Amino acid sequence: MTNFEWTSEVPLAAETTYLWHAQPGALTRLSPHWAQEIVEESYPPIAPGAVAQVKTSVPGSYGLVRRPFNSVHSEGPSRFSFVDELKKGPLSQWKHTHEFSSVAGGTKIDDHIEFSMAPAGFDSIDRSLIHNLEATFEARHKRMLMDIEFLERMNAPMLTRTKGKRILIAGGSGLVGQQVAALFSTAGHFVRMLVRRTPKVEYESHWNPDLGIINPRDLAWADAVVHLGGRSIATRFTKKAKEEIRSSRIDSTTLLAETMRKLPEAKRPEVFVCASAVGIYGSHAETPVDETAPVGEGFLAELCQEWEAAAARVEDAGIRRVSIRSGIALTSLSGFLKLQTPLYLAGAGGRLGSGEQGLAWVSLDDLARSYVHAVLTSYVRGPVNAVAPELDSQQEFAEALAAHLRRPARVPTPGFVTELVLGADGAKELALADQKVRPERLEETGYQFAHPTLSACLEEELGWGA
Repeated sequence: MTNFEWTSEVPLAAETTYLWHAQPGALTRLSPHWAQEIVEESYPPIAPGAVAQVKTSVPGSYGLVRRPFNSVHSEGPSRFSFVDELKKGPLSQWKHTHEFSSVAGGTKIDDHIEFSMAPAGFDSIDRSLIHNLEATFEARHKRMLMDIEFLERMNAPMLTRTKGKRILIAGGSGLVGQQVAALFSTAGHFVRMLVRRTPKVEYESHWNPDLGIINPRDLAWADAVVHLGGRSIATRFTKKAKEEIRSSRIDSTTLLAETMRKLPEAKRPEVFVCASAVGIYGSHAETPVDETAPVGEGFLAELCQEWEAAAARVEDAGIRRVSIRSGIALTSLSGFLKLQTPLYLAGAGGRLGSGEQGLAWVSLDDLARSYVHAVLTSYVRGPVNAVAPELDSQQEFAEALAAHLRRPARVPTPGFVTELVLGADGAKELALADQKVRPERLEETGYQFAHPTLSACLEEELGWGA
């Protein structure tokens, strides 16, 4: 049996720190994306007998190789403590005790792990895991401090001991939705999710936008409605795919907006925050654009314009509306970065196309935070660009990723290759799009970026191959 100890401190009271860990979404927010992918959090969180399902990364894989790891919670040895024990995973034994105790200026968090992985005589494997654990817990500590700072700026009910808002989220099971829901719930707000399947827990409600099915009482319950649903656009833009992409966004947004409009005035939510994309500016930009720029040309521009118009229908009912025009979310969990990383590790990475195209990117954390900022900042309204403040080209992204992974960036991907994968329209509007977008509205309204530069984002998302 091998023992691992880690001690850290946070500027919160011990009871508050313990309660933060007991909120839905705490594991999602705490987990470095390169180290863990959350499949399903336990509910109720850290309750005895509750099971958390994750995929833990193989050391040195930058999050590209993950294995199932399920743990069951039990009570800890003291009032502010709890224990996770292995239920299913690549180890033979695992017991993690979390203890929170008061110290001057905040809370001391003691993590004690007992584990057994390798047969006797294979100590090098245990040492590798310990090195990985050290990197993981250092990253966990940074993430928690980052979230505490953000929650303080947002006057989170968890910290101020005030009543939280009621947040209804559609599309909360997706990559961004999970993070948005976790940010709200760990802050002390009350989150309810709209799901298409049969609800499994008390904070879920059924809807089916394809059939126009929704319970108006769910919308009347909410102070804020957040909509992140929609079929992925990372595909060939065939006629059928375009129809599905459009209907998945416009139909669901229209159903939410019209249902809110029909509610009695006193029952209507205060704000409706709906997803959109920087594709509204078109696939080519001579100069950087902000939210005042005109709509561009192409399928995505037309789609986003119609999408935002559907969301804006709530405004004549007195509901504040925000459309989050997101850039490419960089994360090791999915999408562009996850697809590019293995190419670079194999020495086959490089720029896409000419490399001169502007890449409108944003870290997953900043994208999720932009939704929270939009809901809780009452003077944010209309379109909001959720992109990093640093303007980068495809060539600069290639160089930054190569430098982080300590690999060359010598194998460019010609435009015709992306056309073979995505089709001519898809390649033009996605992989080869030239998008130079500024987050003017976010910065004007006081938003502070967690990852304003590519280097900061890549360190957060990929770690250092621990």
